[in-house]
Amino acid sequence: MITVLRNKTPAQVHVDVAGFALKYVRDWERSLLAPLHTRPQVFVKILGKWQAARPARLRRLRIRAAEHPPPYIEDLLAAAAPHFRTLARFRVGQPAAPTRSERSAVENLWNVFSSLQQTSAASCVAITKAVLLLSDGRIGPAFDSQVRKKLRVRHLLSASDWIAALTDISDDILAFEAAHGVSLPNAVPPQFSTLSYGRLYDMALGPR
Repeated sequence: MITVLRNKTPAQVHVDVAGFALKYVRDWERSLLAPLHTRPQVFVKILGKWQAARPARLRRLRIRAAEHPPPYIEDLLAAAAPHFRTLARFRVGQPAAPTRSERSAVENLWNVFSSLQQTSAASCVAITKAVLLLSDGRIGPAFDSQVRKKLRVRHLLSASDWIAALTDISDDILAFEAAHGVSLPNAVPPQFSTLSYGRLYDMALGPR
């Protein structure tokens, strides 16, 4: 069981989200505002800034095909697109359990983004950072070392681990909202209240 949010008051959550590192807030705004045709470039640039694949190298855009064999970033985004469409109405913190097709889509995203690194399979850090970005924050948090420490979970080793963690996080959000009679967006600073649940949860736990 994950009990991070449910053990906090709305005031504490407000402070946690307000204290999230400003440079990552700016990266997020840049991603949301990027024109559609530039999103692959912005996506790979932000993942690089976030050191998603450290110490490995991220795959490149096709324009840099000389650096490694396919797939390239555009290929991964194209492969992921139908699964994001299946998940268009899914977010962490929703009352309803994910459907069978939604669970399958999450598994497929894990498999697609396991190829984010040029060599070897990507870790849960790279995979979940990519999905957090591309789902516009509906599916989060990103499971970097700080978030995993606060959640008291180890590296996620499979899609099943990820789905189980997302389910526990949804339960944590719902328990917080039920206990205080306030939605998560209404507990955070107003400038962040329109962000999706997964992103807000990430900001509550992420780097200061």
